[in-house]
Amino acid sequence: MKADQTVVSTEPGNPGPRLYIGLSVLFLSFFMLPTGLFLQQYAETQFLKNVIVGIFWISAPVLKISSVAILGKPTYLWIKAKFMHHYHRVMRPYHESRLRYNIGLVLFCIPVVPTYIMAYAPQVVSDNFYLRLILNVSVDVIFITSLFVLGGDFWDKLKALFVFSAKVKFPEEEEKNR
Repeated sequence: MKADQTVVSTEPGNPGPRLYIGLSVLFLSFFMLPTGLFLQQYAETQFLKNVIVGIFWISAPVLKISSVAILGKPTYLWIKAKFMHHYHRVMRPYHESRLRYNIGLVLFCIPVVPTYIMAYAPQVVSDNFYLRLILNVSVDVIFITSLFVLGGDFWDKLKALFVFSAKVKFPEEEEKNR
């Protein structure tokens, strides 16, 4: 690269006050109908109550459309770039340690035991609804946690289960073929 050459950033610039004004209008639009329903109780006639609710009911989508217009394409591109930056930073696959992988596999397999017990031998677990609910929620949380502990490479392995043409290549087989 030459010294007099400038580099153009691919990330859009911060939209500034448009972002805050647009988000404020969008946030305000969610409170229009509840505000109209609250204010209608202070009206004396049924006609006036209907007018108040109608005005606030119609103003909510109008404010949402207005907020999109205020935000504009540059703000949309800026929000998208920020989201994608954080998405790739968090979801980027990397190689985890063997200990982390083994812990993830144990967490992945733990939910199988109570699930099969409750399915095939329900008399083993108490009939208390709240105990069963806590057990089910705990098992689900452990399972979901295991997917994050296992990391990005495991997500690729899990995805390969659903791809018909996917093939397994073990490192030992590749070394033997060389």
